[in-house]
Amino acid sequence: TRLKITMTYEGVSKDDVIAHGNTMKYTLLNLLRDKGQVFWCVAFPLLLGTMFHFAFGGLGSGESFSAIPVAVVMQEESSELRSMFDSLSKPGEDQFLEVTYASAADAKELLKAKEVYGIITADLPTVSDYRNAASAKDVSTYPLSLTLSAEMTSDPLYQSILSVLVDRFNIEYSAIAQAAMKDPTKLPALLDAVSTEVSYIRHESLGAGSVDESLTYFFNLIAMTCLYAAMIGNTLAISNQANLSDLGARRNVSPVPRLLATLGDLTGALIFEFSSLLITIAYLTLVLKVDFGNHLGGVALTCLCGCLAGLSLGFLVGCIGQFSKETKFGFLMAAIMICCFLSGLMIGNMRALVEDFCPLLNRINPAALISDALYSLVVYPSYTRFFTNIAGLLLLSALFCLGGLALVRRKKYASL
Repeated sequence: TRLKITMTYEGVSKDDVIAHGNTMKYTLLNLLRDKGQVFWCVAFPLLLGTMFHFAFGGLGSGESFSAIPVAVVMQEESSELRSMFDSLSKPGEDQFLEVTYASAADAKELLKAKEVYGIITADLPTVSDYRNAASAKDVSTYPLSLTLSAEMTSDPLYQSILSVLVDRFNIEYSAIAQAAMKDPTKLPALLDAVSTEVSYIRHESLGAGSVDESLTYFFNLIAMTCLYAAMIGNTLAISNQANLSDLGARRNVSPVPRLLATLGDLTGALIFEFSSLLITIAYLTLVLKVDFGNHLGGVALTCLCGCLAGLSLGFLVGCIGQFSKETKFGFLMAAIMICCFLSGLMIGNMRALVEDFCPLLNRINPAALISDALYSLVVYPSYTRFFTNIAGLLLLSALFCLGGLALVRRKKYASL
């Protein structure tokens, strides 16, 4: 008599492992053949990402600095001052001013018509003027004066720039003139000092890439795609219930342990959804040129944890109560849309508003955790905030999955 020996390890037999692998394989094949799942998990994110690219692709590029229109009134002709204004208004990438030389009356008309942002009146003082000012202890003898219009409030930045330009020129010119009168030997050193540009700002990147307003929409697009795995999890949960599907009735009379078959379904679904996310990431980065920074490993880890959170959420909802498939699906889609709205899919700064008024929502919202994890990869130099979001996703996934498995194991049927 030939005996069949079954290998076991910690209560799990070799046949159970084979059954788990077969369940995972056939679940993956069924998902690949399901045109609806392929559309929502693969095609729809690509289409929505393309729409985001054309709709929001230029939000973060900003506008380049344009030359500032200004009217210059020369009280007395000065070749030095005219040469300075000509150099500042020289056409090219570094053009700073768009100078219009005019009389005082014409300059006022230009300012009134809002064709210029200010009037610079140039009146180069003589040496005797400086001497008289020094004897009278008057330091207000400046070669340039600026006239602005209180009615032009739409572009205060340009007016501020003109004010800084005039003030700096007056201070440096006055310092040079006074030094020439008091101690001409210090004049060369002073000229070197005022001609040297000193920058007190050090540019240092905090993250791997740049963040603009449009990038937050792509973060939330990935979060939404991750949560779409909830539809698969919901379908798998229903397919394991004998009172809701014929497949569930057959599975409940199968010799394969119910828990093992359920884990096989979830593993196959996770592989399918994660592969779909990788296709989406590749399309966004290679085709649409969306910059997710240099931490692609962190992006992949975020997608994997996000898919797990979405899948377990759908599995939990599918295991709750005796509601119909349509009711559970409608409730799940409403929950996903609310989560995506609060994370900023429809309004870019919504997650920041929620953080101000109710930060707890961002801690329990899987969409907010996914988008914030991707955001922290690009912005922050350390991984503290990133791993905090990843831990939150894993915790939610564990709670959802354990809750669903507990509900599945407790279901009993009097007859099948």
